[in-house]
Amino acid sequence: MALKKFSKSDSLFELLTTQSQHLIEAADLLGQIIAADPQDRPDLNTKLHEVEHRADDACHTVLKKVNQSFVLPFDREDLYDLTSVTDTCVDLMDEAGDDLILFKPSALPEGVNLQVALLRECAQLTHEAMGKLASIDKTTRDYWVQVNQLENEGDQVYRTMMADLFEGGTDALEVMKVKLVLDAMENAIDSFEELSAVVETIAIKES
Repeated sequence: MALKKFSKSDSLFELLTTQSQHLIEAADLLGQIIAADPQDRPDLNTKLHEVEHRADDACHTVLKKVNQSFVLPFDREDLYDLTSVTDTCVDLMDEAGDDLILFKPSALPEGVNLQVALLRECAQLTHEAMGKLASIDKTTRDYWVQVNQLENEGDQVYRTMMADLFEGGTDALEVMKVKLVLDAMENAIDSFEELSAVVETIAIKES
């Protein structure tokens, strides 16, 4: 049975849902950057920066609402964490796009497409979970379990690519360029697990 303390139309929940929409936009644009021809990547990266800026604004709006509210649906510190880590997820996806533009690896391993798919799924699941925070139920638990599984899959993909990269790479500089991009992708995936852990903490406290 769902534990419902506030209306889904409560402005704080609406702001959190709006903020999480930027996760989907950032993951989609990062995927486009990776799939694009090198000459098309800078323009797409500019769009990703724009999403990151909007995400920052959304984060500040949520924090302002939390700071100005006397009665809150969850612990104030948990809401700070929820908002800040959501913003960090966008920041790290933006950083991954930047690394690809700055370091210009000549080619990326096929596994990077799996990383993109995992990021997109994490973003979609998180957005859906944020939209349901007003009523914490079984689907809330399903969310953090699913994200944890996706993060584990991401770890496996990352380790496989690292092993292949260092075993087959002959150009040390190129190996380093690819590694920096893959590291950034891995960090972005990891950040979603951190975010899901914040949701888990809230759910446990409210159960």
